[in-house]
Amino acid sequence: MPFQLLNASVLSLAESSLNRLLANDPATLDRLGALTGKVIAIESTSPVFHLYVLPHGAGLDLLHHYEGNADVTICGSALLLARLPIAGNEVLFGKGVSLRGDSTLAHKLQSTLADTRIDWEAWLGNLMGDAAGHEAAKALRSLIGYSRDSASSLLLSTREYIQEEAQLLPTRVEIEIFMDEVDVLRERAERLEARIRQLG
Repeated sequence: MPFQLLNASVLSLAESSLNRLLANDPATLDRLGALTGKVIAIESTSPVFHLYVLPHGAGLDLLHHYEGNADVTICGSALLLARLPIAGNEVLFGKGVSLRGDSTLAHKLQSTLADTRIDWEAWLGNLMGDAAGHEAAKALRSLIGYSRDSASSLLLSTREYIQEEAQLLPTRVEIEIFMDEVDVLRERAERLEARIRQLG
């Protein structure tokens, strides 16, 4: 969650508005209810802030302070942490977001939020103003797109190195040439077999 939201009044507004949205999603509330009694600490490294999330059957409590130990601590930059609810099946843990404690709990919360019917851009827009919310969501989408493009570029570069530099794998052209040669060989074998049958 962006650090601008973390004053007490806006945090309270964020909690109430989020829970109103969750009230229309009983399947998500059931999943959150299964996590009742668990405490998730959120630590942003840039900007620096701390937040505690307590799931229950009616939604989420968002707290500045919590007396006691968290079951899991999720740590990363605010931008990466904000991606968790919209990441879907994308793996963020271990890629800029670290965990201390019950990793299963963290994954359950992330997947639960990712599967909600909530329009996170609209929710951010209501909290920060439509323009700011749109820009924040656009920035998140751009970062996700950049990560995917970078991964694709890395895969392409790796494939090119393996094929052309190390020559460990054949190129597409080499495969096509090989298949053509196999076809020619098959035709010759069939003709030879036909001739042998005629001689017999």
